[in-house]
Amino acid sequence: MLFALMSLFIAMAEAAEIKMFCKCFCGSNSTVFEIPTFDPKPCANCTKQFCLDNVEDGICDGIADATCPSNDFKTACFARDSYKDEIIVDSFLCITVGLVLFAVIRPHFEKWQKNRITRAQYETVSNTE
Repeated sequence: MLFALMSLFIAMAEAAEIKMFCKCFCGSNSTVFEIPTFDPKPCANCTKQFCLDNVEDGICDGIADATCPSNDFKTACFARDSYKDEIIVDSFLCITVGLVLFAVIRPHFEKWQKNRITRAQYETVSNTE
């Protein structure tokens, strides 16, 4: 059962749909754009031109106009919201909750088991004399 569950988690992690983002910085201004992931190397698209092509009026002031010189412009590519990350966090939480429940139930279970064994040692006495 555990092997099947782990195989399911591994298969889901392999098929994770990763969302890639490009963060465009110009001085203290910044904005984040989602990068299409159909390209094998989506971070190669995170350039100043990509930011300029995707900027809308007022989203990131200073990127689309002359107030941001090219030496003050930076980009950063990162991934977020992948199913793999969610599976890891959810697995950790399930395992932690399971261990806490086991720690709470175990003393009561051992007491019940000890009483059951003690009762099983007694034999019924027949009332026929």
